Amino acid sequence: MTATRVSVIIPTYNQDRYLGDAIESALAQTRLPEDIIVIDNGSTDRTPEVAARYPVRYIRQTNQGICGSTNRGIAEATGDYVVILHSDDRLLPHHVETNLAAFAAHPDTAFVCGDYRWLGPDDCWHVHRCEPLPDYYGTLLRLNFIGPPIVVMFRRDVLLAVGGFRREFEGADDQEVYLRIARQYPIHCHHRVIAEYRRHPSQGSQKLIKMLAAAIRTLQAQRPHLGNHPEYRVAYRAGIRQRQGLYGQAIFWQALRAAKARQWSTSLACAAVLVQYDRKDLIGPLYQRFFGMLKTGEIKPSLSRDKPFVQ
Repeated sequence: MTATRVSVIIPTYNQDRYLGDAIESALAQTRLPEDIIVIDNGSTDRTPEVAARYPVRYIRQTNQGICGSTNRGIAEATGDYVVILHSDDRLLPHHVETNLAAFAAHPDTAFVCGDYRWLGPDDCWHVHRCEPLPDYYGTLLRLNFIGPPIVVMFRRDVLLAVGGFRREFEGADDQEVYLRIARQYPIHCHHRVIAEYRRHPSQGSQKLIKMLAAAIRTLQAQRPHLGNHPEYRVAYRAGIRQRQGLYGQAIFWQALRAAKARQWSTSLACAAVLVQYDRKDLIGPLYQRFFGMLKTGEIKPSLSRDKPFVQ
């Protein structure tokens, strides 16, 4: 019988300061992976030199976004199972061993997942809620209980069968692939903390406008699959509200901070995305507070231009 093989895929772009930590966490596993692949998405920093210090496969390509680099890693992997480790995160030493044990207990699943802890400021916190309601697909409609892909071990053949990660959902591409797989295959959560998710200002999940828009688009793409399932329809509506609340409040305050600093294009961009994607009960307070600050002089209109806003 052929031995089970595990590949760890590390997509990276200009994160040489974190890449060594990520690779070392893969090399420190109690059950070593057979394959560690670094996919460099056209970095301009010292990423090649960092990767060269370690026994990994290093593949460089032109920048194709996080989905393009992840899919390249899936195509290049030799493992039966794959772990996707973003280069600013870390695996805990029992990650591979724990996930393989979960697969052994649940051999029909397409992926198994656990939980993570924060790696960053002390005020970070995480709550894991994964009770199947009515099943894992319904739970994922309500909220992305899985979080970043570092907590997941996928069957590689399933990822290939469903077409990998889709660039049109970038910003919530991991949520979309979880939903797409859970619609078609059983999945299993074992709840154990198996990874560390780093919080820092330049990480993708801090780009709130992009995240909100992508999360709502991802859920809207599920509407054709809800069918005549009342539980899914209830979960879908709850999921829209949950994503709006998750990102909308932060964007609300980002808009006000930008307005106070006279960064008008940023403030208007935040307001525009709230109008497009967020609940009506956030729009009223946004404008009331904004015009209140104008009235009291906390912020003052200016004809000068601030830097263009880039998502």
